[in-house]
Amino acid sequence: MNNLIYSPLDKEPLPEVGKSRLEEYKRIEKEVDKRAEQLTREELGMSEDEWWFGSCHTFWKHKKRILRTEYHMIWRSPQDLNPETCFD
Repeated sequence: MNNLIYSPLDKEPLPEVGKSRLEEYKRIEKEVDKRAEQLTREELGMSEDEWWFGSCHTFWKHKKRILRTEYHMIWRSPQDLNPETCFD
């Protein structure tokens, strides 16, 4: 059973998030994820066909920074929201 907590931006909007912010996030999500993945691969020296254990933490770091600095959105990674859980 999956009892993980996810960012409201990844699911349905909470009142404090607002519908317009969720719609904006859904519009930019794929591009932000693509850029975060590229930055992760560059930082860790991974090729296009590699994805290492633990690289999700670097990916989440880049995703969080892009959303915060370029879109003024606060996004919390699964690790932020579930500190008792070990990811890769």
